[in-house]
Amino acid sequence: MSASEPVTEIRRSVAVLGDRVLVQPPEDSERRSKGGILIPATATSVDRKGTWGEAIGVGPHVRSVSTGDEVLYLPEDAIEVDVQGEAYLIVRERDVHAVGTTRRDGATGLYL
Repeated sequence: MSASEPVTEIRRSVAVLGDRVLVQPPEDSERRSKGGILIPATATSVDRKGTWGEAIGVGPHVRSVSTGDEVLYLPEDAIEVDVQGEAYLIVRERDVHAVGTTRRDGATGLYL
C-alpha cells in the first residue's frame, strides 16, 4: 500500500454471543450530580435505580427478549461498549428484570 492510496475504513458487523443482549441506552442515561459532575450510565449507584433501554441485538441463547423490546436493567450490571462512536451496553439476559414488548404472551396487564 503506497502513501498516495486512500485509506478505507473496514466496517464489521456486531454479533451478540451467548445469553447477552445489546442495549441502546436512553438519551438521558447519564446523570449529573448536584455539583454538575457527569455520572456515566454504568457508574455504581447506591439507589440501584433501574433503567429502560431498547434491545437492538440478542445472542443465540436469549429466550425472553427480542430485538426491539424495551428492557429494564441495572446500569451497574452492564458493560459499556463503543461501536462506531456510539455508546451501547451489553447485559446478560439474567440481568434483565423486565421486558416491555408489543407481544402479548405472558402479559401482566401493565403497560409502559
